[in-house]
Amino acid sequence: MRTRKIQFDGDTYVCRIVKSNEGEDLIIGSTKLLDTLHPGSFEDENEGFASKEAEQLYNEVFFFTDSKTLRLPDNELIAELKESNPEWFD
Repeated sequence: MRTRKIQFDGDTYVCRIVKSNEGEDLIIGSTKLLDTLHPGSFEDENEGFASKEAEQLYNEVFFFTDSKTLRLPDNELIAELKESNPEWFD
């Protein structure tokens, strides 16, 4: 299990690293991180990212998921990710 720590706004978030079907490292973050980076609704144009740094970090993360899924073994995590992103995990 590979991880990467992302620090933002004084907190550290542990993200997972998985390989795509083309060998690319993909960062999988928690929904807690997502809520910190983008505290508002994506539908409301007046509510956005917490900062420019938050937007940059958001763009680095491939997918956000709940903490339970984030703790799964690699093969189970990839199976979960494949349901929403089949083109990335063959």
